[in-house]
Formats: sequence, C-alpha cells, structure tokens
Amino acid sequence: MGRSMRDLDAADSELLRRFRRGDEQAFTAIVQRFQHRICRLCAVWLSDPQLVEDAAQEVFLRSYQGLRRFRFRSAPFTWLYRTTRNVCHEFNRIRRDDALPELADDGPGPAGELQRYEAARRLRAVLAELPPRQQEVVLLRVFEDLPVRETARAMGCREGTVKALLHQATQSLRGLLDEEHAG
Repeated sequence: MGRSMRDLDAADSELLRRFRRGDEQAFTAIVQRFQHRICRLCAVWLSDPQLVEDAAQEVFLRSYQGLRRFRFRSAPFTWLYRTTRNVCHEFNRIRRDDALPELADDGPGPAGELQRYEAARRLRAVLAELPPRQQEVVLLRVFEDLPVRETARAMGCREGTVKALLHQATQSLRGLLDEEHAG
C-alpha cells in the first residue's frame, strides 16, 4: 500500500534536515523526487517551452542556496512551489521586458515531447482565462494534488478561501470548456 501524504512530507523534511547537516546526496534525492512536478508547473506557467528546464534548474539552485531559511512550518513541496511560482513570474517578466524574437527551431523533437508541450499550451490558454488566484488553486489542488491545508499555506490564505476559489474555478472552467466545444 502507498505511503500517506504526511509520511511523504516527513520523509522529504528529513531529507532537507540531512542536507542541512552536510549530506549533499539528500539534496540530490530531493531534486530527483520533485523534478518532474517542478517541470510540470514551469511548463504550465511559462509561455516559452524552451525555458522550462532553465526555470526548473533555477528553482533548485535557489532552493539549494536558500535552504537555511526554510523553517519546516510547511511541507517541502509547498516551499518549492512558492520558489517555482516566483521564478516563473520572473522569467515571464524578463521575457516580456526583453521582447526577444523567437529563434528558429532546428527541427521537431520527439513526437511525445511535442504533444506534451501542445497540451501544456492548450492548458495554459484555458487557465489563462481564469483570475490568477483561481489558476493557482487549480494547479495546486488538481494537478499537484495538494491537500487543502497545504494549498492554503502555499497561497498564503485560509482553507475556506481555497475551497471557494476551487469552486469558482471549476464553474468558470466548465463554462469555458462548454464554449470551446460549442464553437
């Protein structure tokens, strides 16, 4: 039988404690454990799929450098989530500010990778129709499957607010998807 979320959070916290005591392999384990989740979040938030890997690396670099400030008041993923959100906002702001032209791609990548990025692009388009707080709650509750309490901590709000935002987002998404299929 699988381990509970609380067991996983405790194991992740122990890895961070080991890293603080000088065990570099513990941080490697954290990166391996969360790399795919962080990349998924970056793929949803970033307008340029080519930036996803760079952003994920920046998230882990900042986490490595800032671990001394982590106070263990929330789950490690909540801390990584906030770092990811900040990094992606910065990457998008820098990209907007620079307004660099798109570079030509050398050719299509593997079909699966293209499909994944296309799905992420469509998902971004639908989620972009929601207000930012509703986008955030959908990402955390639906895609990352965080409990309401951890979602509230990550967003800096009350649990009731998370539930209300998720309900509003669900209603909005239902309407948007109905419009998309009708048109």
